[in-house]
This record gives sequence, structure tokens and C-alpha cells, in this order.
Amino acid sequence: MQVVSARISAIVHATENLEKVIYAMRQACPQELFQSKPDRRGLKGHYGNEISTVTLSLRGRPAGLFFSNLSRILPSGDRETLLNDLDTRLDEEGRLHLRLDKEECFRGALRLKDQDPIKILVSFRKSSDPGLRLAEDIRQFLDISLDHNGSPSDAKVR
Repeated sequence: MQVVSARISAIVHATENLEKVIYAMRQACPQELFQSKPDRRGLKGHYGNEISTVTLSLRGRPAGLFFSNLSRILPSGDRETLLNDLDTRLDEEGRLHLRLDKEECFRGALRLKDQDPIKILVSFRKSSDPGLRLAEDIRQFLDISLDHNGSPSDAKVR
């Protein structure tokens, strides 16, 4: 299993502070992994309210390190939830979709949550061996993190 890219994004409502949302997004990933500045796009809501989307992108080795770090710092209960729901979080392209609680990230605690989330999309290189299933590779990786508290030596993500 090889992580190719990761994208971290969030919607910023007019009532939210953009810098605080970016700070919360960066709690999911060490600062040194970011290769570029956040991409911000302004939008209008249904009632004309200001909405922004903010995206942080990682490619190559930093994306793999991000996924390894994320799997290590997620609470064990959330990793178990992820293991149980993995098939519903993988799309047909083999991308893993995660949602983190924006408020908890701001406080420095990463928790899975579907409402008003920080969205994470992780893309993997497809295996040339049709017998290998990405979901099983990810499960094995998360099990290692769960069993051994995710020490860096356990990480097999490249």
C-alpha cells in the first residue's frame, strides 16, 4: 500500500475565523509536511452569506507520513470505528474518505465526526496484483497502529 496524495479541506462559514479553521486543519498534520500554502476559495451560500473552502494538499512521501501520523494519533476507539466502517469509507477509485471534528481539532484532539467536519481524502497507488485488496492492506496497517500504539517503526506506509 502506497499513499500517493492526501487532501485536507474544510468549509469556513462567515461566523468562523478563517485562521482558526486553518489552525484546526494543521492539528491533523505536522507543519513541516505541508508543501504549499492553503488554497482558499470564496463562495456564496444559498442566502448570499459568505462561505469559503480551504484546502491543504500533500503529495508523495509527505502524504504517506501524514497518513501514518494520523493513524497513530487517532484515538483507539476511532481507529476501531474506522476499521469496522472501512468498506464504506473507500470509494470506487480506492480513495479513503475521513471526516474529523473541526472543534476537537482546534483543541488538539482528533476525533472522527461527520457534522461540520474537516474532510480528509487519502489516495493510494493501486496494486498491480489483483489478488490484493486495498481495504485489507489499510486494515492491517491500522491494526498495527492499534496494537502497538503506532510507533514509527510499525508504519509501513511509504
